[in-house]
Amino acid sequence: MSDNNDNYLKKPPISTVRFGMGKEIRLYIDELVVTSQEEDQEIRIALEAIQRLTLVPGDPNPAKLVLMADLDDDTTIILAEGMSNARDFRAMLPHLIELSPDLQLDPPDMGEQLWQALNNRRAWTLTCYGTILLICVSLCLLYLVVAFIGSHH
Repeated sequence: MSDNNDNYLKKPPISTVRFGMGKEIRLYIDELVVTSQEEDQEIRIALEAIQRLTLVPGDPNPAKLVLMADLDDDTTIILAEGMSNARDFRAMLPHLIELSPDLQLDPPDMGEQLWQALNNRRAWTLTCYGTILLICVSLCLLYLVVAFIGSHH
């Protein structure tokens, strides 16, 4: 192992986003590292080489996000496909902007949109649980009414 790799093993990341099976995005002081243990891949990109980060909804499932990076050599690479951990990625954004102030985000209000998506998901989950609870209570009440009527006849 080289000394450069040993430094990365000893240096803890500033922020980590875990998603999928063994996939994670780690932010270091000078680079962004995307690893996938199941595909045995690792992408390392220096922060100064990234001009823009683009976050788009996934094609078959909009909840699975796709993160792309436009680099300074006019290439675009896909960093993460199927990222579902919007909460941790939203927490990583301020650190990323602090370390690379010239970084452009697409959409420009990426943190706000992720917050709205998290609130929408939370509201939808509460609505689903409330509906299931209401159906169960209604069925119990219906059973009690039928049992009460049946016992008096």
